[in-house]
Amino acid sequence: MIAATARDVPEIRARMTDWARDPELDGAGNWFRFFLGPSPDGVTESRVFDRVDDVGATIAGTLAIQLPAAKLFYVSADMTDLARHAADPLTDCRLHPEDLPAQIGVMVYEHPPVEGTAAGRHNDVTVVSWGPGRGGLWVHTWATTSASQQGLVRIGRALAQLPHDEMLARARSAAARNLPEPTPDNKPSDSEEIADQTADHVLATFLSNLERAQVPPSFTPPHGYEWCALTPMEFAEMEGWPGGVSEGKSSGDTDARIALQRTILATWLLMGQTLVRSEPMTAPRAARRRIERLDPVLDPTVRYIDLRRARTEPSDRPDDDVEKGMREYRHRWIVRWHWRNQDYPSRSDHRPIWIDPHFAGPEDKPLLGGERVNVLRR
Repeated sequence: MIAATARDVPEIRARMTDWARDPELDGAGNWFRFFLGPSPDGVTESRVFDRVDDVGATIAGTLAIQLPAAKLFYVSADMTDLARHAADPLTDCRLHPEDLPAQIGVMVYEHPPVEGTAAGRHNDVTVVSWGPGRGGLWVHTWATTSASQQGLVRIGRALAQLPHDEMLARARSAAARNLPEPTPDNKPSDSEEIADQTADHVLATFLSNLERAQVPPSFTPPHGYEWCALTPMEFAEMEGWPGGVSEGKSSGDTDARIALQRTILATWLLMGQTLVRSEPMTAPRAARRRIERLDPVLDPTVRYIDLRRARTEPSDRPDDDVEKGMREYRHRWIVRWHWRNQDYPSRSDHRPIWIDPHFAGPEDKPLLGGERVNVLRR
């Protein structure tokens, strides 16, 4: 899939909103019912849902309310890279509602902020949506469909054309035969037999899903982004983020999920600092007309988030500048990038502030490590 631009974001939100509101088989309600069900595995780990909750229906209903009201943001490639870079040294902190760029939002990254992990689902995430929910803040992550998923998507769409009763009977038969996953070693030579074996394996895998809902005709959401996970985030002291609800988990999922969540948090914190600039943009005229046909009330504007030109001095002075001013330094030196905790008496807490690399010390003194320095500017 071609990377989305900032002007694409309003129409992306419009398509997601239309999907969330759709009561038919291709809408969010049936999609979550099929893939999640009322009580997915690990749901109690989120500390938000109980076993009596219909989780899929709750998520779909919440999205239908929040997506139309969301403020839209597009994060440039440079800003995405800085957020991922800044996520690693970010210390655990207390998130406050005022740290968010908007109470309800949709944020699209120019490229995936976390790549190369063992969990492919997180590697393809480019869209984040959030809003208030039970337990604090509900954060959803969305990914483009990877090349490795395209085959499964084609099979799912083909199966969706079959009568549900016929598909359910075939799935139960396939599950009873305990079919192995197709591999190069056990594939039949005939191409039609390969297709049948693969389809039977998919049906057996999704038997429990088929027993509670029909296959969504598009299999993946028709707006082009696959829902990956919901993380209910508390406005509280935390080490990382609490566990969330997702479509599936793998052995490498936890580390990748934490890396992605911390990158999202770093993005929000950086967006509130002076090193970031925000520029309003509007969807093209043709896109605005398509948006109006879906919902004339939806706002077609988006905030483009990028970095300002780098400076050699920090964006805000450290607290001990006064003390340093009383000292006599014989050299200049380079201060590496880092987070610094800025006290906020109004909320009886601190907020991490990102400090860019900069020169420190008297300008007329020699630089430690030599006087020649190569500076990469944005």
